[in-house]
Amino acid sequence: MAISPRHLTSSDRVLIIDDFLANGKASQTLISIIKQAGATVAGLGIVIEKSFQGGRAELDAQGYRVESLARVQSLAGGVVTFIE
Repeated sequence: MAISPRHLTSSDRVLIIDDFLANGKASQTLISIIKQAGATVAGLGIVIEKSFQGGRAELDAQGYRVESLARVQSLAGGVVTFIE
């Protein structure tokens, strides 16, 4: 991933919106790019979170606010179980 420095400056506050959160690698890459520009991460908005893969725990541990529309607890036996 890359972004031009003219599109992201140190005065920017960025809200990351993503469709899926699994292990958090994509989010961590975006956070790294935002930090390199000197900008601030305001938080993350996720559509579907695979909670069993630990991405949220990593982001929580770093102090980022994460809001998910749906949190999947497991996909065992072809059944999707959500966290209420």
